[in-house]
Amino acid sequence: MHSSACLCYERENSTNFKNHTQPKMSEEAWKLYYHSLERLQGSYGRAEFVRLVLEEAGVSYKMVHDNIAQLFKGGEWQGYPAFAPPLIQRGDFSLSQTGVICKFLGKKYGLYPTTEEDEWHADQLNTTVHDYIAEGRLSFHGKEWASSYLEQVEETKPYQEYFIKERMPKFLQHFEKALTANNGGKGFLVGNSVTYVDLALLHVLRATEAQFPAEWGALTSVPLLKAYQQRLQQRPRLQEYFNSDRWRPFSGNSMM
Repeated sequence: MHSSACLCYERENSTNFKNHTQPKMSEEAWKLYYHSLERLQGSYGRAEFVRLVLEEAGVSYKMVHDNIAQLFKGGEWQGYPAFAPPLIQRGDFSLSQTGVICKFLGKKYGLYPTTEEDEWHADQLNTTVHDYIAEGRLSFHGKEWASSYLEQVEETKPYQEYFIKERMPKFLQHFEKALTANNGGKGFLVGNSVTYVDLALLHVLRATEAQFPAEWGALTSVPLLKAYQQRLQQRPRLQEYFNSDRWRPFSGNSMM
């Protein structure tokens, strides 16, 4: 696992827009709870959103895969109530819901907007990113959303076709427009530095390319988005992560 020292700091800009006070926690590595790799056919699923924030921040963490069903479905989790993983824990503090985790870690480790306006625009975009990945996943589970895609390959084809034709371009063109709205699309989604929402969008773009390579390659309406993806994944810490054995390839199942 990543062994870089944990970085803890706050950011403040000239308008005195400050991060909120953080919960008191020990300085041990974060625990990141998620389903086993076997269940996910080798990928990290939604936990990858969280991993990208931690990797870009250079923060120590370790994966916890043991007894996930018993913890979250069997009611054995003893921390603050959580519906499902991913979940992060350090000391007595724990937090679930992927988008909320990434926002929290972004704020804590300097991957966060520096103005209030950008904060809310990032929040808006982050919600849309997670709407997109949720719709993409469900297109692989048209018969039974909680069952494996491998148990419903034929039945779910119409849902995938609809997603590819109608929903995927609509979302991606929206992200292109949002990117263009900030500095002409030459930098980041908000502000002048990378934030947690950039990392979230990077993940879904990589998932789209891996899951639908032909359709992604043929899409000509999002040139700035494609260039943005290339820029972000070449950031030193991310590039090192993607080239390491810590990263797991997409499974080709449910955009995961």
